[in-house]
Amino acid sequence: MQAIRQAAQWALAGLAAGALSVSAFADSPFTVDGVEIDARADTATEAQRTALQQGQTEGAIELLERLTLPEDRMESDLLVLSADDAASLIAGLQISDEQRSATRYRGVLSLDFDPRAVRRYLTGLGVPFVESQAEAMALIPITELETGERVLGGDWYEAWNEGGFEHALTPVELVAEDAVVLDEIAALDPAALQAVLDMTGLGKVMVLVARQDANATRAAGVIVSFDETGAVQRETVERVTVEGDYTAAARAIIAPLEDAWKRASVVRDTSVAELDVSILFDNLAEWRELQQAVTGASLIQNARLDAVSRNGAAMTITHRGAREQVMAELRARGAVLAEDETLGWTVRSR
Repeated sequence: MQAIRQAAQWALAGLAAGALSVSAFADSPFTVDGVEIDARADTATEAQRTALQQGQTEGAIELLERLTLPEDRMESDLLVLSADDAASLIAGLQISDEQRSATRYRGVLSLDFDPRAVRRYLTGLGVPFVESQAEAMALIPITELETGERVLGGDWYEAWNEGGFEHALTPVELVAEDAVVLDEIAALDPAALQAVLDMTGLGKVMVLVARQDANATRAAGVIVSFDETGAVQRETVERVTVEGDYTAAARAIIAPLEDAWKRASVVRDTSVAELDVSILFDNLAEWRELQQAVTGASLIQNARLDAVSRNGAAMTITHRGAREQVMAELRARGAVLAEDETLGWTVRSR
């Protein structure tokens, strides 16, 4: 009995630690990078104050647009955001590339928002929102030169590397240009793409080709994955044409992906449901990872540990949203929620 009690205490301690350690992962969509600020005033101090106030408001608007759908914003007061409201949502900020004079202040802001404050703000306005990310995708950007030659790296690669897209609702993980062979990737060779997924540990790889000329930047591509049988699954990435640079094209690529994730994940029904699940694992490290996946999921409001053994645990979870939405969020966090004929609902590593 003492051994069982100690095992339960160990598991509960691990559960609490998992809830703490996963918070940074779960909060990653609450960071907005690359907000450019520029203001003039009678004094340097006033110029800096004005620039920061404008940048905080702009960053807050970008975040709220990231987390919500346009039709929901139209039906609320979310279209109008005061500087004071924006400041109340911010947990911290960093300034880079500062330039100042007696009457002007310029810089670039990176803003970290307080998830709890954002949740309270949106909930108070009655605006449905998403706060979890989809599963990250591996990304290989290919640049097409004016000559028609295709190359890896360059400005197209840097646009993704420096654009803060790890904070998007559909995050990407750049594949190093020296880790792949251009001809194989451009030809969408299944073996080469599978090697990328094996190397990154991800489930999908997005290959994007972009070209820039004097008038516009154009980009398009494909998302490749493999089903249980090893068959190739392809999803076309909508072609974009923008007047801006490669960064603008990257944002235009991400926008519809984020929109699709939001439409699949946003919860409009405020009711909750309970589900008994069995957490299945082979070792302590896997147990902790699955704890983090469950306790850090935004749709799971409570996870009660009922019993634990060396290779499994019984939990009762309370969740918002449809069962399919919970399954999608857990999968993005590395766990698979599925119904087993013998064990009932189970959670396993992906």
